[in-house]
Amino acid sequence: MRELSLNGYIDDEMWFGDEITPESLHEALYGKENRLADDVHIRLNSYGGSCNAAVRMFDDVRAYPGSVRITVSGTAASAATVLAMAADRLKMTPGSLWMIHDPSVVAWGNERELMDSIRLLQACKESILNVYQRRCQQNRQKVAAMMSATSWLDAQSALQYGFIDAIAEDGKPGAPENAGERRANLDFAKAKVQAWQDRHKPRLTRAKKQEIADEVQPSAALPDDEQTTVHGNANDMAQEPANLTPPEPSGIPVTQLQKRLGLLMPASRRYGHLDRNNERHSNDEEEKHHEQNS
Repeated sequence: MRELSLNGYIDDEMWFGDEITPESLHEALYGKENRLADDVHIRLNSYGGSCNAAVRMFDDVRAYPGSVRITVSGTAASAATVLAMAADRLKMTPGSLWMIHDPSVVAWGNERELMDSIRLLQACKESILNVYQRRCQQNRQKVAAMMSATSWLDAQSALQYGFIDAIAEDGKPGAPENAGERRANLDFAKAKVQAWQDRHKPRLTRAKKQEIADEVQPSAALPDDEQTTVHGNANDMAQEPANLTPPEPSGIPVTQLQKRLGLLMPASRRYGHLDRNNERHSNDEEEKHHEQNS
């Protein structure tokens, strides 16, 4: 039986180099010339990703002519559980984790467009439930509630709920996983799931930011910072009053600086201007007195 290892996020395209894409899975499974049909064992460790890509992978695995066994070794979270469901036989190692939750999307637009996004999410959840029900023995409403609650399951719980067929045992003796290790593994898996969501948060391009700026104020120019996110629609932003109040002056008043500067200057320079004025005034008085005497 041929062995394959799938380790990474599930996505439609390769962006960061750590993704599993439908194309890469197809090539690994079928071969470059699409001629392979032998039995395959896949070791899967994935923290989820794109639901659309996972469904494509599910269909590809189900269409494969050979037998496909999948063992979750690490974590199968979110979209990765959809891919895992395609296995003819699905196992988890004792220390692995299984996570299901509601699909999510980042939406932008008006009320109608946002409602369309909600309907898309509802349809996506129903399609995932269809996949789960091929294997899981729980009723649809219970599984839907588990998704809404974001449920993390260990191998034993996943087996009890019917998500997997068995727990993979290697037959080797070893110390059981303690509570601290389980907590650390769970925290790490949650962080990896969040990391995928964070990397796919929207980044407004300069063209889109300029389009928004033109709707608010045609002459506005936005900076090049690609991390800027604009909240609200154009009407909301246009109705906000502009802050025309000049900033409060800061620092030391000029008059005080002049006084302090005067105290720091040498006495000859500090009073030089005054002395020269006094000298000029004295000379004027002498000339005036001389004229009167003449």
